[in-house]
Amino acid sequence: MVAVADTRYSVLALSDGTPPPALNDVIERLRATLLPLGRENDRNMLGARIDRFVSEADRQVILLAHGAGCRAAAWWARLSPSHYVQRVAGAILVDPMVADGDSRFASPATLLPFRSMTLDSTGRIETLAREWGSEVMPGDSAARGGGLLRLIDRLSGAVVAHDVRTAERLVGLG
Repeated sequence: MVAVADTRYSVLALSDGTPPPALNDVIERLRATLLPLGRENDRNMLGARIDRFVSEADRQVILLAHGAGCRAAAWWARLSPSHYVQRVAGAILVDPMVADGDSRFASPATLLPFRSMTLDSTGRIETLAREWGSEVMPGDSAARGGGLLRLIDRLSGAVVAHDVRTAERLVGLG
């Protein structure tokens, strides 16, 4: 199976520590760049590294985040200049931390500026997903049979369809 994201998007994975096996498999299959979160005092360095990846990508970017990486992705998206954020096609947020106890990635409670899907195996993140404006998906469905790759295809396909509709409206075809 070749994912749409593999050819049309650059994928940046954010994880605090080693990603779980299903996510690690997807990272390898998509040849995604894995960016570890680092220590608490490295937050600004992390932001700069995400900025660099996004600005140097030759395609739009999909963020693939796990655990604390989900809060890091939201923190970056909410506080970065629009010329970086507009290069992000969407995000897949896998099992985000419900509480950010250390406030390392605290950010204003606003919708993310791009489409996102949140996978939840705990059943406790609905409020957080609503704050992000994210579609909630059951987390266990993504771990079986390439489900995460299908979700990335779905996300990227929806982004492409949205781009086509926008272009048609701009030229008066739609």
